[in-house]
Amino acid sequence: MKLIKITHSDIYPTIIMDKENGVFEIKGASLPENGKEFYQPVLDFLDEYSHNPNKITLFVFNLKFFNISSSKMFLFILYKLKELYDSGRAVVVIWSYDHDDIREAGDDFQQMVDVPFQFKEVFDNVLIN
Repeated sequence: MKLIKITHSDIYPTIIMDKENGVFEIKGASLPENGKEFYQPVLDFLDEYSHNPNKITLFVFNLKFFNISSSKMFLFILYKLKELYDSGRAVVVIWSYDHDDIREAGDDFQQMVDVPFQFKEVFDNVLIN
């Protein structure tokens, strides 16, 4: 399975999809004009990953801000994780946030997909809880 690693820029987040090391993370700002095009490799990765997933899948969203296009793709990513969860696999979404708007978005996503979430408040890149 091919590793995905994208380094952040002003409008793109850092993305790491590394099955071997159990690292699945989207971090930073996500403002691509075409979210589907940008996030399609992540969805393809999760499709392939679902055939032979790790015992536990921890997927980290550590977002500063994101646009509507990204939000839609996050929901599609979460639906893929829900499929894993519904098939009996251990899945946990870790939703890190540094302000209320991002926390509220995480609450909304959790209600839509009904997958276990852990919320972690971050202050200047340091976890508070």
